[in-house]
Amino acid sequence: MNAGASIKSAAHLNSGDQKRVRQIVTPEGIAIPVTIASRSARFGALVLDLILVIVALIAFSMLLDFISGGVAGSVGEETIGNVVAASEFLSIGGIIFAFFGWYGYFLIQELGPRGATFGKRAVGIRVAARKGGRLTPEAIIARNLLRDVEVFYPLVYLIVVLVLSLIGELSGALIWAAVAWFLLFAFFPFFNKDALRA
Repeated sequence: MNAGASIKSAAHLNSGDQKRVRQIVTPEGIAIPVTIASRSARFGALVLDLILVIVALIAFSMLLDFISGGVAGSVGEETIGNVVAASEFLSIGGIIFAFFGWYGYFLIQELGPRGATFGKRAVGIRVAARKGGRLTPEAIIARNLLRDVEVFYPLVYLIVVLVLSLIGELSGALIWAAVAWFLLFAFFPFFNKDALRA
């Protein structure tokens, strides 16, 4: 469906990169060589993007806590109900910001003219349709939702199961199920020639 790709001159490629070169034919009939991004470049871009998003979400959460604490500290006993309502409103705003921050970061940047997030730009790759050109909005939404199924949900599930097992609440079978889920998707790029995710 799609691939992260970076365009390089064929003369500057080593033998490992030569295996990742594909030809894309434009609507005008011009063949353009494109180098499929390596697994390490994709992983590095994902790590950079996740760090950026998580730091932004933590900073915004700290800002909301600061605002909430300031509101609570500036009122008297008679308005404590209003403070609770204001804190709940800020919490709802934080949840909405986290949702749009998490999904919007990837969607908006990959839909843009560069077809790349900040992490992808840092490592020199972008997302592209298999036949060249930009991805459709539907394809970008699908690939970003699938990232949650591939990476985010199994990792969160694994962390929750590990914490619960440490306090004696769960058995080891659930841990192995989480590990298997994560490894299934983690090793998927190693079993196709273009190193694509599911």
